[in-house]
Amino acid sequence: KDRRFFVYLAHRDPHLPNYPAPEFAGTSAAGAYGDVIQQLDASVGDLMKALRDQGLDQNTLVVFTSDNGPTVPPRGPGSAGPQSGGKGSCEEGGVRVPGIMRWPARIRAGRVVSEPVSTLDLFPTFVALTGAVLPSRHYDGQDISRLLTGEVDRIGGSGIDGGREIAFFGQSGAAGLRSGRHDLSRERPDLVRQ
Repeated sequence: KDRRFFVYLAHRDPHLPNYPAPEFAGTSAAGAYGDVIQQLDASVGDLMKALRDQGLDQNTLVVFTSDNGPTVPPRGPGSAGPQSGGKGSCEEGGVRVPGIMRWPARIRAGRVVSEPVSTLDLFPTFVALTGAVLPSRHYDGQDISRLLTGEVDRIGGSGIDGGREIAFFGQSGAAGLRSGRHDLSRERPDLVRQ
């Protein structure tokens, strides 16, 4: 019998304030922030080991991502790398986050996808992967399973260059729009990137 299980594990860290567990406190060179990152890494490692020990790791889709960018100085210790903005911002540093997906039975290791997707896409994707059908209503996300497995390299849509459009809403009325490879932030209307 084909059984499918879903586990949703939402880590609190590295959300501020950073309070590492005693066994991780003072173990990094980056203070409490680095300590909770190490703690998060160890927790994910424990999860992956449990999947391996149960013989489930090859045919389990594991998604590692965040709902927003980091809290950047002066409010926090995070870094958005070369991107501007951070948590609460609709600039790239606030909405562009890592998304790592592992499913050895269906996703080729080392594959990099540059097509923008959203956490709103996860629900429709999980429903499609189970063979179920979404209830009839509007969903902001869409099934990206074919993008994950490499069947397609791009998600089409009504965007400027035929790509999809994704809207972002942030704090203090900030708004942003991604249209294909173009993005616009109302937070910084002078900034239109390609």
